[in-house]
Amino acid sequence: MKLICHIGSPKTASTLIQNSFEENTSWLHDRGIAYGKVLAPDANHITLFFVCAKELHDFARDYGLNSQADVANFRRKVSERIEQHKANLPDHVNTMVMSSENLMGNIHTLGEIRNLKEFLSQHFDEIQIVCYLRRQDDALLSMYGEYMRRGFNRETFNDFIKVCLSPDTPMPYLYYRRTLSKWIEIWGKKNIVVRRFSPVDFIQGNILVDFMGIVQKTWEPDMEGFPPSPADNRGLSAPALEYLRRLHTDVPFIKNGQPNPQRTKLTPFISALPQRPRPIMPADTARMIMDHFIEANRWLKNEFNPSLEGAFFPTRPDHPEFGNLGQLTIEDSIMLTGRLLSRIEISQND
Repeated sequence: MKLICHIGSPKTASTLIQNSFEENTSWLHDRGIAYGKVLAPDANHITLFFVCAKELHDFARDYGLNSQADVANFRRKVSERIEQHKANLPDHVNTMVMSSENLMGNIHTLGEIRNLKEFLSQHFDEIQIVCYLRRQDDALLSMYGEYMRRGFNRETFNDFIKVCLSPDTPMPYLYYRRTLSKWIEIWGKKNIVVRRFSPVDFIQGNILVDFMGIVQKTWEPDMEGFPPSPADNRGLSAPALEYLRRLHTDVPFIKNGQPNPQRTKLTPFISALPQRPRPIMPADTARMIMDHFIEANRWLKNEFNPSLEGAFFPTRPDHPEFGNLGQLTIEDSIMLTGRLLSRIEISQND
């Protein structure tokens, strides 16, 4: 059986892909495709990250994995689940899809990538790695929104950028040359599909159609009767991000070294806050970020698309000169507080 292993990268509509495939299993089976089952709690196959990671991640501890012995036992269970799933599939199903942005976002060493290959190769005859790459200025802006939404810290956007561009960056995967060179070394370049995360490049301008085209090996994929998931993981408005940044002081994600239950309870209500106006960074900040990655992005073009005219991620002459991050009016605060309280009240009455 062939495996399409989608590794992200983070903030490239992975959740939409995962939920849409998870919710359309019968449709996929009719076309010889299965969406994998790896003991993951939802459509993100994050457990693949756990079984190949060098060190225990905080996410793994949430699954009761507190030692390497726990991981080894869990690895056996995941392996058994994959084989059980394969055995229960219709005979004509010959392709399986697995997806987790954590594979690119959280795996950083050759050893971990090799662990993943060795684990998956036990179960599949052919494996293709697929990743979408987002221009770094957009990726950092989107990740900042994620940090604020989940309450990870209370840094301003400028401070967040300084940390992300430092040697101790929490997002080393954005150095695409450094990251993909390791995947190429272990998997071989011919087994890796790299796509720009941009509607201009997607088949029919749609990420789901584009990914399905890779799975079906065609530029005209069959999408009839395949509804996209209604789950929406788009970010929040600029005022909402600043509101949450200030809220972090009193309701942080981590409290006394443990996840804060008060913050956890707020998460579903926070996700319902307004999405517009969209966050915008100043043009000079965007240029600074892209200049920082210019050599890595030049390598991307030479390695994966040498015939491309211009840069792998082209400049944006129409980028707004001024941004809107860090701004919060009294009216915004009142509206956002009211929105949160009304959502909480509705939930309590249900």
